Order: sequence, then C-alpha cells, then structure tokens
Amino acid sequence: MPTSQRCVRLHSLTRPAVVLGSAQVAGSRLGSSEKLAVVAAEVLEQFGCDLAVRRSGGGAVWLSPGDQCWVDIWLPAGDPLWRSDVGQSSWWLGECWAQALAATSQLAAQPVVHRGPLLHRDLAQVACFAGLGPGEVTVDQKKIVGISQRRSRLGARFQCVVYTHWDPKPLLEVLQSCYPHTAARTEFGRALGDALHSAVQAVQARPAVRVAPAPASVTAERQILDALLVSLPR
Repeated sequence: MPTSQRCVRLHSLTRPAVVLGSAQVAGSRLGSSEKLAVVAAEVLEQFGCDLAVRRSGGGAVWLSPGDQCWVDIWLPAGDPLWRSDVGQSSWWLGECWAQALAATSQLAAQPVVHRGPLLHRDLAQVACFAGLGPGEVTVDQKKIVGISQRRSRLGARFQCVVYTHWDPKPLLEVLQSCYPHTAARTEFGRALGDALHSAVQAVQARPAVRVAPAPASVTAERQILDALLVSLPR
C-alpha cells in the first residue's frame, strides 16, 4: 500500500481460508513450525480451504468468499488521525465503523466502540473474535467488527473484518481438531485447552451484520464499504 497518503482497500476472496494470527506463529512457547502444524491438513482439505498467516492480531480468523467485508486501511505516520498510543490508535476507526454500520445495517442496538484495554487476551490468542480490543465494535456486548494493526515508522495498516454471514463451524472444527497435541500433558497445554473451550463458546456467540435490502448487483460487502467511505474523515 502507498506509504505517503491514506489508502482504503477492499479484499474479496476466491477460496476460504483459516488465517493464523501473530500469537500463533511467533513469540509463544510453541515454535512456529509446531504452531502451523496445529492446523491439520485433513481438516483443511475437508472444508476445501487454504492456510494463511498474518503478522497482526492474535488468534485465528475464518474467511470465506462472500461471507465478510474485509477492508485494509493505511494511515501514514504524521497524519492528523495518527496516535502514538497503540491503545487509542484505532478509536477513530471504530467510530467510523460504528457510524457506517448504524447507517447501512439492521442492528438490534446501537454499535459501541470499545475504548478499554484488550479483553479476554487468552481467548483472543486462540480465536480472534473471542477477544475484544481497543477500537473494535460491539452490539449488545457482542463483537461485530474486528480490527488488528501492523505498525512501523512509516504508518499503520489496519486490517478490519465484519461478517455478513457467520458460520463458525469450519473454524471451530479446525481449532478443536488441532490444538495442541504437542503440549497436551503440560500445564501450558491444559491452560490452552481451557482457553480453547472458552473461545469456542465465545466465537459461537458472535453475530453477523445484516445489511438493508439493495439491488441484486450491489453486494453486502460493497454496501458496507461505501458506508465506511462516507464515514471516514476527509
């Protein structure tokens, strides 16, 4: 993405994928090769999906064609919206998402931007949508917008996902089948097993965003993107 100006990019998928987060591929008590091995080949083959890795966020994310609006936003360092405090750096973006979804979606309540610290850290390191981070958006205390970011001296890349169709079964089967046989009898393995059980319950409770009816030629992800573009500061 260009580094000197703001940029918004919509991603569309051609195949489903399990995306592992940074907590699952680096900086943990299991090495990278073992972390990648927790996703069993036969489970991926069963759902016809790929395995991908990102250097942002904590836990796994399930992506599938037509089931989410996935938007990346680049903010250069020095931009008026830039915040050096990582805990506050995505608040502005959460407000934009809340405004966009309130305008275009059929929500049971007003969206709320989380302005506190990361909640349920252990769960978020297993499945991203089981946790709640700064700037992320909830409705009725259920997360509907996930935001992770990658920062450098040049700026920050915010990776955002809103589900328009929520079927947690593939992700849950991958996680339940694969976490983590290599450490099952250790204290770490037992703790991760407990976290996985709680994460499964949390992920099952996530809602999908239902957009208002539109012409058949306009996809839900395009509706959401257009609403987000309107809400972004000029």
